[in-house]
Amino acid sequence: MASSKGGNTTAHMNTLHQRLYHALNLGFRRVSDEKEKKWECTDIEIQRHVVRSISAFLDCFSRATANHRLIKDSISDIARALVFILGYRNRAVVGLAANVLIKLLRIVPPSLLQSYSLDLVESLSSSVQQMEASLPCAVALNAILVNVRETKEKEVWKVLEEGRTVVSVVANLQSFSEGNVSVEWFQEMASLLSTVMLKWPQSRYLVWNDPDLMGLLESVSQKPDMDLRFAALKLYSSLALCGHGANELLDNGKAMLDMMISCMDESSPPNARIEGFKLAQRLATGNRECLKMINICSDPLVKVIVWTIRSGKLENDRIEACKLAFITRWEGKHHIYFWKYRISEALLSLVVENFCSESSLDGHASLEEEISVAEKILNANFLPSLRSYVWDIIGFLAAHCEEEFDSTSRGEELNLNFLVTCACLTFSRSVQKGYQICQTDTISASQSESASRAVLMMIYSPSKYISSRARDTLSFIIGEDGEQNLYSLVNFLSYIPSSGGYVLPNILQTTVCLVGLACYSSIPQYASFTLRNQGLEILLSFCSWYQRNRENVGASSFAPYPQSSAEKRICCWECTEDWDNKDAILLYALLALAELVNHSFSEQNHAEEFLNKRESVKDRLCTTLQEIRDGTYGSGPRRYAAYILSNLGYYGFQDKLGKRLMGAYEDEECSDMRLLFANGNGASVNKVILAVRCPTLLPPKEGAHSGTVQEIRMSANVDTLALVKLLEFAYSGYVEVESSTLKKLKTLARHCKTKILLQMLCRGRPKWGSSIPRIDLPLALTPKLIHFSDVILVPKETNMASFNCRLCSSTSPHAHCHRFILSSGCEYLRALFRSGMQESHLDRLKVPVSWLGLTKLVNWFYCDELPKPPSGCRWTNMDTDAKLQELQAYVEIYSLTEWWIMEDLQNDCAKVILSCLESARELSIKTIELAASFSMWKLVEAAAEHAAPIYHQLRDSGELDELDDELVNLIRTAAVQFSQQGG
Repeated sequence: MASSKGGNTTAHMNTLHQRLYHALNLGFRRVSDEKEKKWECTDIEIQRHVVRSISAFLDCFSRATANHRLIKDSISDIARALVFILGYRNRAVVGLAANVLIKLLRIVPPSLLQSYSLDLVESLSSSVQQMEASLPCAVALNAILVNVRETKEKEVWKVLEEGRTVVSVVANLQSFSEGNVSVEWFQEMASLLSTVMLKWPQSRYLVWNDPDLMGLLESVSQKPDMDLRFAALKLYSSLALCGHGANELLDNGKAMLDMMISCMDESSPPNARIEGFKLAQRLATGNRECLKMINICSDPLVKVIVWTIRSGKLENDRIEACKLAFITRWEGKHHIYFWKYRISEALLSLVVENFCSESSLDGHASLEEEISVAEKILNANFLPSLRSYVWDIIGFLAAHCEEEFDSTSRGEELNLNFLVTCACLTFSRSVQKGYQICQTDTISASQSESASRAVLMMIYSPSKYISSRARDTLSFIIGEDGEQNLYSLVNFLSYIPSSGGYVLPNILQTTVCLVGLACYSSIPQYASFTLRNQGLEILLSFCSWYQRNRENVGASSFAPYPQSSAEKRICCWECTEDWDNKDAILLYALLALAELVNHSFSEQNHAEEFLNKRESVKDRLCTTLQEIRDGTYGSGPRRYAAYILSNLGYYGFQDKLGKRLMGAYEDEECSDMRLLFANGNGASVNKVILAVRCPTLLPPKEGAHSGTVQEIRMSANVDTLALVKLLEFAYSGYVEVESSTLKKLKTLARHCKTKILLQMLCRGRPKWGSSIPRIDLPLALTPKLIHFSDVILVPKETNMASFNCRLCSSTSPHAHCHRFILSSGCEYLRALFRSGMQESHLDRLKVPVSWLGLTKLVNWFYCDELPKPPSGCRWTNMDTDAKLQELQAYVEIYSLTEWWIMEDLQNDCAKVILSCLESARELSIKTIELAASFSMWKLVEAAAEHAAPIYHQLRDSGELDELDDELVNLIRTAAVQFSQQGG
């Protein structure tokens, strides 16, 4: 409690309290129909007197004395007076009032002011625009917003939006470039804007879409003043929560990234270091954005990560560096730099405080000696909160190593070997714990899962060195207990599908069990044991159980750190699934299953013996794996399902585009080239497919399309059946091959440089993180191959000012295409091109859609994907006309599909249109009009249902007056049904 120079402290406080209420009572008014009194006074001198009285009274208190009766009893009355004075916005008083509010916020707990937060936000947000008072108002507003309860966030954002607070703060920040304000002023404005963006994703577009502000931040980030750099860093970090914002930052991000990395340096203040790591983590939220960042600054970024992990003075610094090191989960050149800067040594410093002094190991120690030392070090439990990071990082690094990686050439053999040993020991302990694994012990559970996953990645690493080292170490550690452990794992797994349950009894134990089976089965003696104990059948039953109960299986993740509130508020990120994120449990089961199938084949030399011995599971195995391969599962499970099927003669993936092209391949009338075999037979093909998939099969100096079928005589040395199988894969991305043809097809695939098929034929294990192979038909639209084009699609009239074609001199919008590809996706066009009518011979085909619609249509033909409209904040902030233009393209294609008989494309269009209407119901009326003009009544009815919730608003605004009575009645009926259903 502050002391008084005039005597007794309590008496002084009482005196100031009395003076406070003498002043406050000058403005209190009691409204007859309300219980609480209001404070209202427009006299500026009285307002000034009240503010000074409040300030003098608050000077008696601190946060430690905030529970004093006098302050607690006065808070409500003080808040009422400040709300009015700030809202009155008199330039002579508002700054003083804001400073007093700051003083109050530093004394009393935020919860005591929650009931006034909305009114205070409204008053302050309008006052931020006044340059004279903007600084204290920004500080006060920031303090309130930081503590706004989640239940009030929607109301607070409405106030901020109506007051155009974000726009005002952005404008204030831009005045810094004129040199009219101080560094402190810039910091506080930046801090306020950062707080708003952290809590309200809707605000971020207004910031990253402002080129002047982005230019200012780039300039500020290059200044030597650390306070300015930190303020800019916070703004960047908040912006990076938005996927669109992150991409904008990275598109011109050299200066930003240089500043970010310099702020991570040991010489920077702790808050700047942490903010730098947070920004990098957020920029790395998506694979594409992470690679953008890495391509700009991989060497210095990895250098500072590894240094901080090894030598960071604060544990929090090391944690943030470990989080950022998770960029190793994606393939890229940054892996080279992690090894260059001795990541093994850095990670080992998180396992043992001083490895050299606490162990007597050298390059000549036996594995038994190494395991003994590792057990002592693990039992010491040094930095347990960081242990799971170590296993995850070394696991990702192992998964993305090159085949010829060798740590001895990098001077890290001892460190890496010891990490492998520690991981294998931790994993072995987890397997032995079995039912004793405790999911409620977050750190222990996380260590068990991450160590298990790390050992799995090491054993299946492309690096022969790491793989063999992990396998040998695990085999030695298991020792005589291996078969007993395996028996327990198989027994536990068999219980899940046989129990009749719909959920996993213990997600962590199931994860460790499946990883254990996958790792143990990589050792031949344990693979044989597992097969003898029906392990293959049990794994297959588990996969089938997972398919039936997929929605009930929770995620397997026991991260030792909670996700921050900011990371939970990311927006506009379109991240590709991590390979093992989606359906991780299924992936681990398939890894174990693959190892058992491989072992069976290696023992028996060929598939026939394996299938004869297990005839009862043959059909189940094929059916289950094909369902997974062709289903909506994650890339990891799909890749491994296809990998196992390759043992049974099935290679590749079956998708809609491949099936379409295969159908056209079997139709000789669609071909423009014929390959003649030595035996007199032949195969009709399409030059554009060969150019994209097997260019070596094309004759040299292939010219433009001539309209005639070209004949090419093949050498007698080419095996006919192998060539036919190669062509099937070229068209469909999938082929079934008998064992008698396999060797010849491998030779041909190697000669034709079809790497994807060759890897599948050689049964190469899928690389961790690899995507599903696709037929890259858009290559046919590139300048290099466009001479194979034989038709031009022309949209309806467009208002485009200019059009430049990369492929020809025409200045009117058009798209070069291929009749064969168009025919494969549209029965109407196939019939038209064959009809013999005049239109069938034209090289230009008019399509009744806009240019925007035509580009989307062509993309569907060549990719079997309909491009989506802008998403997230880009879509939300588009004006109505721009949204309608985007939506109209899909409506036009929808109409075209009825004429061209393209049901799949029509369904895709309908999904996009309804999704747009769901997020922007104000487009419903225009959509109804447009769909009705095309007589698309199903779409009209669907749009009417989306308009139903806002029927009364539409009626009162007069928008329905533009529609025919029939359409209005349709919307009214939909509104009645919506109301009856409780809407």
